[in-house]
Amino acid sequence: MSLLTKASLVMTPNAIKSNKVYSIIPSNGNGDLTFTRDTSATQINSLGNVENVLTTIPRLNYDSVGGCPSLLLEPQRTNRLLNSAVVVTQTIATTGLACTVSFYGTGTIVFSGTYIGTLVGTGVNNRVSLTFTPTTGGLILTVTGSVTKGQLETGVYPTSYIPTTTTALTRNQDVSSKSGISDLIGQTEGVMFIESAALFNDLTQRTIAISDGTSNNRLFLFYSTTSNAVSIFGTVNGVFFPIGISYTFTDETQFAKIAVRYRVNDISLWVNGANRGTITSQALPINLSRFGFDSGAGGSILLAKVKQVQLYKTYLTDAECIALTQ
Repeated sequence: MSLLTKASLVMTPNAIKSNKVYSIIPSNGNGDLTFTRDTSATQINSLGNVENVLTTIPRLNYDSVGGCPSLLLEPQRTNRLLNSAVVVTQTIATTGLACTVSFYGTGTIVFSGTYIGTLVGTGVNNRVSLTFTPTTGGLILTVTGSVTKGQLETGVYPTSYIPTTTTALTRNQDVSSKSGISDLIGQTEGVMFIESAALFNDLTQRTIAISDGTSNNRLFLFYSTTSNAVSIFGTVNGVFFPIGISYTFTDETQFAKIAVRYRVNDISLWVNGANRGTITSQALPINLSRFGFDSGAGGSILLAKVKQVQLYKTYLTDAECIALTQ
């Protein structure tokens, strides 16, 4: 029997519309995820080109030409470079926070004022980036040559391109979840699975969870505040599990297949084809009715590229968990 015949919910990012990411299981639409992002955005399409995406539309982003897309879930960011399509010399006020500058092209940006440095382009279709922490004052960006799709954002890694003209522009955060699906979530046993890659090893908590819609009852999997680590925790009637399980990747920005299998006194973490730890004395959260790319009630939102999500209402065998996560 195929694992898919046991799955109660399967989402692969290949069908979308405004405010919705379709799930292929169940076929009646009850498992389709809601989606919000109240601004336009950009994505890399199947041809490797940057293209605009309208407000409320999820993004199917391609890492490689001819490959499969992933659902792109990014934080809110603001591009402070003006006329970003073709960048010219300009001065930007900085406040001592870490910044990332990125662009496409073969030109050069020389930084002076609140930071001294240089960023050199490597090709018309190549994006280069530099992260640094300036002092407070005016950052001068002196541009020579071809510098296109430029971006200066507060943060320690580059996010997708945000086009600007004469003023700075903000792209809002991507948020997705589904409530009212208690019939699709195992209440006494089950599995929660995701294939994803963190956007950056930024030492923040970025989470997916099944929950009762609050932080009182939930089972959650998250990229950790520990470098390159993924962990599982939960709460039962508002009380945290006494023990957590963690696994350390070589690089959490690479795609991995991760599953949490659960039943009373048996909660285990599976990563890339192996059991990475088990809790053998733990009650389960109750009234599970919501799945979300967050910690169960809207916090610690997942910032990642997601290739698939699956939920099971049954306790899969060890062999099935290995097959699911290989």
